[in-house]
Amino acid sequence: MTRRLTVLMTLVLAGLLVPVSSAMAEPPPPPKCFRMNAYGEPATCTWNGHNWSVDYPSAATGGIPGGFVALFLLVLCVGIGITIWRVSTARQLAQRAGMDQDQATAMALLEDDGLEATYLAANLRGPRPQPATESGPRSTESRLRELQQLRDDGLVNEEEYQERRRAILDSL
Repeated sequence: MTRRLTVLMTLVLAGLLVPVSSAMAEPPPPPKCFRMNAYGEPATCTWNGHNWSVDYPSAATGGIPGGFVALFLLVLCVGIGITIWRVSTARQLAQRAGMDQDQATAMALLEDDGLEATYLAANLRGPRPQPATESGPRSTESRLRELQQLRDDGLVNEEEYQERRRAILDSL
């Protein structure tokens, strides 16, 4: 029994000592283990018991996933589009109401409810009065002559002519 135990212990110790001794006999890594790949990443060297194997990480294993980049670009484009729409809408509202367009732009960009505020201000102010033509308001005579010309050209029928003529004469 003792002999069997001694043989078993010898085999176990021999089995343990062999890997330790072979690990100690491992040669130093070759110079290629210290080189960088094209992306500046170091190589990974492993000893398999007989020789060194060198593995360079690829660029595909690291970095930002393509789907994330596409989603980011989509959100960025939508944000820019909404901003352009807000500014152009605010400027149109301000122009129609005779307000300062630059102030409407600043309001739309800098305030959360800037576009709504511009809309309210434009509607409270009302439409801008139309400036008179350079020659001033048209005379009743010129308006009646123009209406007569439209009737003669066939662009206005007799009923429309009489209705508009009454409206012009009533405005006196």
